[in-house]
Amino acid sequence: MSEDLVSQIKAEVERISALELEQQVNDFGALREQLESVLNDSDSNR
Repeated sequence: MSEDLVSQIKAEVERISALELEQQVNDFGALREQLESVLNDSDSNR
């Protein structure tokens, strides 16, 4: 993973962590989907 992507992930995790617990579930789910998409894209580029 690029340094930029890692920084973006860290910032997003910090942002989500500051939300109310009910909101965290959906936002962490969305982040997980984004990460899976990035991983799948990198696997298909091999």
